Amino acid sequence: MNIEIADRLVALRRVHGYSQEELATRLGVSRQAVSKWERAESSPDTDNLIALARLYSISLDELLLQPARPEESAEAREEREVFEAAQAFEDAEERLERKRNKKRQAKKEKLLWLLTLALMVGMPVITHLLHLDAVYAVVITVVYLITGFLLDNWHPGWMLYLTIPIYYTLLLRT
Repeated sequence: MNIEIADRLVALRRVHGYSQEELATRLGVSRQAVSKWERAESSPDTDNLIALARLYSISLDELLLQPARPEESAEAREEREVFEAAQAFEDAEERLERKRNKKRQAKKEKLLWLLTLALMVGMPVITHLLHLDAVYAVVITVVYLITGFLLDNWHPGWMLYLTIPIYYTLLLRT
C-alpha cells in the first residue's frame, strides 16, 4: 500500500469520527491492523476494502483513487488540528521524560560504581577486623546478593569478586 492511500484511510476515519478501535470493531479486525493500514505497513484485503467503502458510503474508486484529504467540515478540521497539537505535546513530553530517565540512569550508574569501589576497599578491612577471614568469599557473595537485589547492583557489583584472590593473597603474606 502506498502512503497516499494510507493518508486517505486516516482522513476518512477522522472525518467520520471513528477512533482506530471503533473502526476495527466495525470491520471485525484488530486495532493494530487498522494502525498498520494507516502507516502503510500493510494493506487491507479486498473484503476489508469493500467494507470500508460501504462504511464511508463511497465507491472503491473513491476510496483508492481520490485525493488524500476528503472535504473536511470546519468541526472535523478543528478536531484534527487539536488532535495534532495534542499529539505534538505528548511527543515532546515523551522525549523530555526519556531525557530525564537517561540522566537518572547515568547518575544511578555513577553511584553504583562509587558504592562498589567503597565496598571493594571497605569489605576486606571490615572482614579482617571482625576475624571473618575464613569466610571472606561467603561474605562477599552475601554483600553482592544484597546489593544486587536491593539496589540492582549486579553490574558493577560483580567486581567485588575480584577482591577475593587479592584478599587471600595479602592474608597469606601476613
